[in-house]
Amino acid sequence: PSPTSTTSPTSPTSTGSELSPAPTRRKRGAGHIVAIVVACLLLLPGFGLLTGGAAVGLAQAFATDDDGYFDVALDRVESDGVAIATHDLWMDDVDDDAGPWVLGWLDVDLRLRVDGAASTDDVFVGIARSADVEAYLAGTEYSEVRELDDLRPRYRQYAGGTEIGEPVSQDFWTVSTVGTGEQVLDWEARGGRWSIVVMNADGSADVAADVDVGVRSGLVTPIAVFLLVTGGITVTLAIVLIVIGVRGRRAPEAPDHEVLPPLGPQPGGPLPPPALDAAAQLDDRLDDDARQPTPVG
Repeated sequence: PSPTSTTSPTSPTSTGSELSPAPTRRKRGAGHIVAIVVACLLLLPGFGLLTGGAAVGLAQAFATDDDGYFDVALDRVESDGVAIATHDLWMDDVDDDAGPWVLGWLDVDLRLRVDGAASTDDVFVGIARSADVEAYLAGTEYSEVRELDDLRPRYRQYAGGTEIGEPVSQDFWTVSTVGTGEQVLDWEARGGRWSIVVMNADGSADVAADVDVGVRSGLVTPIAVFLLVTGGITVTLAIVLIVIGVRGRRAPEAPDHEVLPPLGPQPGGPLPPPALDAAAQLDDRLDDDARQPTPVG
């Protein structure tokens, strides 16, 4: 007889199939929509904080000199009078030293580099209270710097005489310097009404000078770090909220059709009894009839 292949009860058959888990989908509720909306509202200020922090940090790193000053060179200042002044440099509504707290908080330092360009090389530069400067210059011809137009000073002219006491002999200056060539004046800014004055050392008329203004703040680096950290946290939170809102929550979904058990024998299960054909069943009945006893008489 030719060998026949048999299928092991435990081996898988082509008629069997395994039950697969029910498919799942994600649902988004009102909370997920709110998360997406809040994230979108956070993205704009977050990127703004990052941009501002990066700009401040780059400016501090590349736009300052070795001493940390932001320098601006003005066009030459000049006047036919006895002085060039800037009134109300720090303007506020209080008197004396009780100036705005923000200047102390920002820790602002001002540096002036002044090089005389008039007939005399001796130049004077000083900073004092605006009230004292106004009283000192009253009745004289001088120029007041009102604004800068592309670093070009625009003046308000005051008429008067050209006779005035030497500035070095006045005792109201908060800080001052005088000399030949470039003069450097450093001042720690504070609240109040202040004026910067440039004059010839002897108080004579026809004043001209080249001025370089430098400003420095000890809070620039901390501000840059704060903006970068706050912006990074804000953007990260917005991204997390967007992911949560878009993904939603996992919810099981009923299958689209009923999964029926496979036909035929299952791997590892008992085999069904063999089916008998009609001829075999007839032979079995005849054998049963032959074994029955024959009744007598």
